[in-house]
Amino acid sequence: MPNYARTGGILTIISGAFSIFGVAMGGFYILMAEFMKGQANYQPVVGLFFTIMGVVFGLFSIMVGALAIIGGVFAVKRKHWAVAIAGAIAGAVLFFPCGIAGTILVSLGRAEFSALEGLQQSQTTG
Repeated sequence: MPNYARTGGILTIISGAFSIFGVAMGGFYILMAEFMKGQANYQPVVGLFFTIMGVVFGLFSIMVGALAIIGGVFAVKRKHWAVAIAGAIAGAVLFFPCGIAGTILVSLGRAEFSALEGLQQSQTTG
């Protein structure tokens, strides 16, 4: 049986790790707002906009990146297919090439999840 789930999980974890770039982008927006305060024609509303956008980008990247990494770990362990596919989709939002490949591979590996869950259920009941 191919290891679709494990490969998809690794790609999903890589996509989640790319959330660091989103956090860096948020920090860049906040620094840009601070830099603009020293300019002669500074408008406070523009600085506030850049600060809010920086916080939004940073928090969004942290939350979606954490979901992608958690989903990738579940895919590698082949547990809880729903969490694994949710993490793979979140990974597609963060880093499109790895995320799409991870989503496809995790969805192709659904049989690996159910086979493992069925084996665990038969061991606990038997």
